[in-house]
Amino acid sequence: MFTTHLGSHHLIERGSNLFPAYLRQDATPDGGLLANASESLGNSHGLLPNLSAAARRYLHRLDATVEDLFHFTLATLHDAEYRNGNADGLRLGWPRIPLPGWSEGDGDAGSQAAERFAASAERGREIAHLLDPDRPVPGVTVGDLRPELAAIAVPTTVDGRQMTGDDFALSAGWGHFGAGQAVMPGQGRAMERSYTAEERTALGDAVSVLGESTFDIHLNEQAYWRNVPATVWEYRLGGYQVLKKWLSYRERAIFGCSLEAGEVQTFAEAARRLAAMIAAVPCSA
Repeated sequence: MFTTHLGSHHLIERGSNLFPAYLRQDATPDGGLLANASESLGNSHGLLPNLSAAARRYLHRLDATVEDLFHFTLATLHDAEYRNGNADGLRLGWPRIPLPGWSEGDGDAGSQAAERFAASAERGREIAHLLDPDRPVPGVTVGDLRPELAAIAVPTTVDGRQMTGDDFALSAGWGHFGAGQAVMPGQGRAMERSYTAEERTALGDAVSVLGESTFDIHLNEQAYWRNVPATVWEYRLGGYQVLKKWLSYRERAIFGCSLEAGEVQTFAEAARRLAAMIAAVPCSA
């Protein structure tokens, strides 16, 4: 992910690592020697790019910023083809990020490399916005929703009425207490099915990346979120199944109360963010 906030080591879990895009100038061993690099890479507030000299030269040639490189990296790390092709290496050590390259003196190739880099960095910005639950995203969580997203994770009751009262109780067995009061995920109730004709029409071409089946995710016997595409429901970040993890901590027996209407909407928005993020990749770098 990409954040402008301070994050703890438990942002994902104990094995997560956070890398600052910039360092304070007075905190670097070489004092002010990198000041020019800071200004040339788009920062003039006494902060220095947290990059090697080679990386700074690369960005300078592309007329790109430090944030561009971080967002390019984010897009690459969210690319399924990259992750699958480098799975063994990613298990063993730090990720190695391939950058668009060109030969010296080849102006056309350099221009093409800059365009590929910029396109991937922009895709990374989109992913960063979608990963930030505090940031409204037009067409995804606010405003006129994109048709394929508006049809995803729709709060519904079995008899078609508006949710009310006990409908908001998350009691389908999504979580339970384990040893030492640790919250453990439960089986819950996720009913896989084919899309309806209306859902398939609304999703359109997005079906090709969202999966050929969908799930109805139950809060309880009476209420559920309708149409959570398979790829969205099964999506993992940091090793965790995102939506199922969210549910496990909000089971009424653990949470101590029913959900509020806003929390039901939060689940729907999270599903739509994931769908939009899945549609934003693969990265073309």
